[in-house]
Amino acid sequence: MPTSDGIRFVDLEQAALGRGLTELAYLRMGFPTCWCATSVPAPVLDEAEAAYRSTWRSITGTDPPGDLADACAGWLIRGDTLVERAHRLAVVAAFGADHPELASVAEVSSDLRDRLLARWADIRPLPAAEGNPLGHG
Repeated sequence: MPTSDGIRFVDLEQAALGRGLTELAYLRMGFPTCWCATSVPAPVLDEAEAAYRSTWRSITGTDPPGDLADACAGWLIRGDTLVERAHRLAVVAAFGADHPELASVAEVSSDLRDRLLARWADIRPLPAAEGNPLGHG
């Protein structure tokens, strides 16, 4: 929700207490359960992730727990999304490439994405959101 102070995330879908990194993964994956899925520009993703981390630090005095690459891999593995799989595979391949614990998952994701695109060459990427999809900036 856009507010006068910026963006506030309200997630009533599968609402539960938990790590906010799952919500950041949701942004990276292109709003995976939303009918209006779009790709979010990298600067907007970086802004959202920085806001999450700074808010967490200001409230707790510590860095946020968990790992965004791991949260993205979780979205891919669960497979409970409407976004085309090639996009999700690309996200995990990129995030996991420099992540020691996820390097193998990243490699498999990259290979699988290449095979998907070779088999279904007409798969198109998610459309880019026009302007700032988070409603400010």
